[in-house]
Parts: sequence; structure tokens; C-alpha cells
Amino acid sequence: MSYLTGLFFHDYSCSQRKINRKSKNVGMKMDKFLISLLLLVLMAGCTINENFVYKPAGVVDGGLKLPVKVAVLPFVDGTEGFTQRTTSHGEYVNLAKSGVDYRINLLPPDQWGKAFADELAASGSFQQVRFVYDISEVADNEVVIAGVVTKAYLAIASRTNPSLFAVTLNARTGKQGRAFWEKSTSREEVSGAGYGEGCGFSRQCAVDQYHAHWNKIVMGAFLDARQDFVTTLLRRGGGKKDEPSNKTATPESVDLLIKHIIKEK
Repeated sequence: MSYLTGLFFHDYSCSQRKINRKSKNVGMKMDKFLISLLLLVLMAGCTINENFVYKPAGVVDGGLKLPVKVAVLPFVDGTEGFTQRTTSHGEYVNLAKSGVDYRINLLPPDQWGKAFADELAASGSFQQVRFVYDISEVADNEVVIAGVVTKAYLAIASRTNPSLFAVTLNARTGKQGRAFWEKSTSREEVSGAGYGEGCGFSRQCAVDQYHAHWNKIVMGAFLDARQDFVTTLLRRGGGKKDEPSNKTATPESVDLLIKHIIKEK
């Protein structure tokens, strides 16, 4: 009996050890699976689209379409030399020279020029608007716009310090023409409630709010410049108010408008 009893307990002990080893292996595999799943979730959350794309205001209600072809050059970076700095007014990033990780990308000069070209085109106020990379691409019957961005400072980690955008623009006719229009405009605005309000755990939502706030600031400056540019073209092109309809009369062709502008220089 003692022999059989010992044999039984030996087999039972071996079986238990095998079961324990299997349980540990299953537990380790489950832990690895859960860790892998967690890493995948975290990696998915880190896939952030930080590329800023300017969204123009759109068509001007009741506006007239001017017989003008416009070419917009890449803007020049005229901002200060810093990429990021802390002042008494808060911490700022110069977007013309640096981006902010997981928030917004660097915005080089060509993007500023293209953004203004998109704003002019979306307004529906011009016969044609295009973005060109070099003055050699410009035709003689086009109005050429150049610009210098003097401020592109995004306030970070602050609900009270304003973000700042400023640009100086000028326009001339063709490659050789002298400037007939100049405009300096700027906007600044605080984020208010801050970024990520109501976004929960969605980092992309917070990034989108970042972009929307910056878009609003840039749009304010661009709309101011656009309106002043249109007013100048109407005045120099011989546009005038019709008393009965209160609509602005415009020249009949691009060439005629260019002649009016050149004659008034």
C-alpha cells in the first residue's frame, strides 16, 4: 500500500507541476498579448496629422468679378531670428522657422504665398489667380503680388497670451512694373478656453483646434488685405458707383485695367 500510495502522490505532484507550468505559460502569453494590444492603441493615438492647410473664407457675397489676372509669389520670411522663446508675455514659437511637435508643422515662405493666392481665388473676385514660384513665370498682363511675413508667432501653453500674425504686401503689373499697391496688416488673438476643450482623449481633435485658431488669425489679416487690394484696383481701374444700383462699374478687359493702372502711376 505504501508503495502504491507513494506512486499516486508522485504522479499527482508531477501533474500539478505540469498544470502550473501551462497556466504560467498561458498567463505570460496573455500578458504579452495585452501589452502588444496596448502598444498598438498608443501608436494609433500618436498618428497625428500636424500639417496645417489654410482654409480660405470663400466667395464674397454680392461681389463683382474684376477682369484681373493675379499671380502671387512666395512670401519672404521677415520674422525675427528665434525659433522658440519665452518672454514676459509668454512662450512663443516662430512658425516661419519651426513647428511644434504633434501640433503644427513648420510653415515656409511658399506656403504663406500659396495661402494668400488661395484666399484671392476662393473669393471669386478675379478672372484668374495662380501661385507661381518665380517672377519669370509671370505674364505682362498679370498683376503680381509679393509679400513679407513679419510675424508668425504662435503662443503655446497659454490661454491668455495672444498669437500674432503680420504681413506686408505689394502689387505691381508684370515683371518690370513698379508697385502700385502696398498694405501692411496684422492680427492677434488669444486661444480663450484653450486647445483640446471638449476633445476628451483625442489628440487629433486638439491639433485640429490648434489649426483652426491659427487659420482664423491668418484669415483676418488676409481678408483685410484682400478688401484693400480690390478697392485699389477699382479706384485705379476707373471703377465708379452707379447711383441707381450702387454697384461698381469695372473696366471691360484685363488689358484696359492694366493700362489704367500704369497711366495713374
